[in-house]
Amino acid sequence: MKFSLLAAAPLLVLGAVSTAFADTVTAADRSETSRLAQQYAGKVCRADYDVDTDRARRPLSAAQLKAKRTAIYNDWKEDLAEDAREDGDTYRVGYHNNRVWAWQKDARTGKTEFKVVILSATGERELSCDL
Repeated sequence: MKFSLLAAAPLLVLGAVSTAFADTVTAADRSETSRLAQQYAGKVCRADYDVDTDRARRPLSAAQLKAKRTAIYNDWKEDLAEDAREDGDTYRVGYHNNRVWAWQKDARTGKTEFKVVILSATGERELSCDL
């Protein structure tokens, strides 16, 4: 089971119902994704850029943001650890302020995927690419 933010992140967080949808990837999105991949994974993006936005219907408080960050981090960590046990994948997951990031290298294909979710009071943005 490969990890996915939309599968791992609950859409209902402390009563803040939200809506999720895929956005068109812009040059700015590609640049930001590659910069964050370089910062957190030490590599720049090569292909398969994706952007997903999840907008909160009500502004999220600092406590709600922290709870959401912790939930995403724990879900990703659990999913990636399971992939490592089952398939021999390598991975790393972490967070910094209101960003949760992860990379995963598939042991069978050699493909490495990078994802970062950026949380704010208005919702979250997930950026991803292949390294």
